[in-house]
Amino acid sequence: MTEKKRVEQHPCYGEVHITTNPRARRIILRARAGFIEVTIPPYTTRKALNDALVKHGDKLLTQCRANSPQTIGPDYRIEREGFAFGLQPTDRGEFHIGYNSCESTLYYPASTTFNEPAMQEWLRRVRTTALRKIAQKHLPQRLAQLATQHGLTFSSVTLRDSHSRWGSCSSHRTISLSIYLQLLPPHLADYVMLHELCHTVEMNHGERFWKLLDSLTNGKAKQLRKELKGYKTDF
Repeated sequence: MTEKKRVEQHPCYGEVHITTNPRARRIILRARAGFIEVTIPPYTTRKALNDALVKHGDKLLTQCRANSPQTIGPDYRIEREGFAFGLQPTDRGEFHIGYNSCESTLYYPASTTFNEPAMQEWLRRVRTTALRKIAQKHLPQRLAQLATQHGLTFSSVTLRDSHSRWGSCSSHRTISLSIYLQLLPPHLADYVMLHELCHTVEMNHGERFWKLLDSLTNGKAKQLRKELKGYKTDF
């Protein structure tokens, strides 16, 4: 069973993005920029989902408003070690985007009006497209390097636009990585990839799994896991 996603409009809490994940063991709610994200196990009842929203919805809605997306305009720039995105005017009468290693620049006509909602939505999609292109260039390459370095193998790798999970590994040793790994500090992105590579040997989170992951992270597996949980990449 694969992940299933849907978007619903709640009468009190607005837009709710729901992911049914076969590996989920409980209902997980997160505040995102402008919506609530919910991950549920298969066969979760409507009542259980509604009860969780009623219990946590007010707090999450406040966080959603605090996470409202920053307006993208001429002065906007995001800069992380693995990804940078900014805007520059151009004399050309059309938008185009340029790439240089981990940096992307959106060139815009001087007559562009930025404050319209439709324009902001389009700019956020462009930014995600830029992130995906850079992630496609770097993440599979780094995963292969780590696998070779530690004598591990995987069958294939896919990239997903996923906020809810950093990565996963199937029983066929197919590793899936979130494009948002590109926004993490390199040592945390490496931790996620090593975590999934360990699942090619140990498909659970038992003692042998953590022992293997510890051996690949200089005994820092639990420390890195805790650090990752406190890291936010929403933009």
